Amino acid sequence: MLINQNELEKLCKYLYPKLFDYKDIVLNNLEIKIDNYIHIKANLNYYNIETKLKAIARIRVENEIIIDIKGVIKYGIINLDLNKVLKETVKDIPYLVINDESIIIDNEYIKDIKLKDEYVSIELK
Repeated sequence: MLINQNELEKLCKYLYPKLFDYKDIVLNNLEIKIDNYIHIKANLNYYNIETKLKAIARIRVENEIIIDIKGVIKYGIINLDLNKVLKETVKDIPYLVINDESIIIDNEYIKDIKLKDEYVSIELK
């Protein structure tokens, strides 16, 4: 299965409210670019304060899906580490573990994920 960067943006916009909107973090804009990495830029509104997110991620499958991600969230004039904020924000999701360098997702269905030329290629088991 191939997913291009526009489709990935649409998928993220669809899934976003299920994870964050109830915590009053509103997604205003999202841009995703795919090459050997996934580059993410987002503008959010968090309790009426303009918040910007910038991140770069690489995905691999080793039984679990592992997303190696680094990023910064600019909340007003404060810069926050993306992984530390995610760790605190989504700590109540049982199939998701976030550490200082990665997001680890339980996986039963995906055999491999590759990033290339504006596409995410997903191979199912």
